[in-house]
Amino acid sequence: MFPIQSVWFIRISLIYLLLGTSLGVVLMFNKAFAFSSEIWRLLPLHYSILIWGFFLQLIMGTAYWMFPKFLSENPRGAIWQVWFLFYSYNLGLILFLLTKFILPFESFALLGKFLIFLGLITFVKLAWARVISYNK
Repeated sequence: MFPIQSVWFIRISLIYLLLGTSLGVVLMFNKAFAFSSEIWRLLPLHYSILIWGFFLQLIMGTAYWMFPKFLSENPRGAIWQVWFLFYSYNLGLILFLLTKFILPFESFALLGKFLIFLGLITFVKLAWARVISYNK
């Protein structure tokens, strides 16, 4: 069965895909019709949304679902850790994107990076325990 945590990771990643693609469309229209040269300042935001928002969350959601399961009552590990990963990563990403590119406030951008890092460490911890070999 597809875990609800994976469903939410993939849904949120698709929202970021729509945002990143929309921003890319705006950038390409500007390239074709030259509205303003200032719009190119949004290019790093476009990359960040697609890489950190879409791509990485799609990978985490799919990996959480597909990695081998434990033969226990919690086959994918502690549920609270996955929700912690989901909320810390997404809160950190939103905080980082807003404060780095839209409302410059460096200390909140640093907090956002820390929350993203905390989420990634939690993902590695969850995945590491499930990467096992049955061959000894």
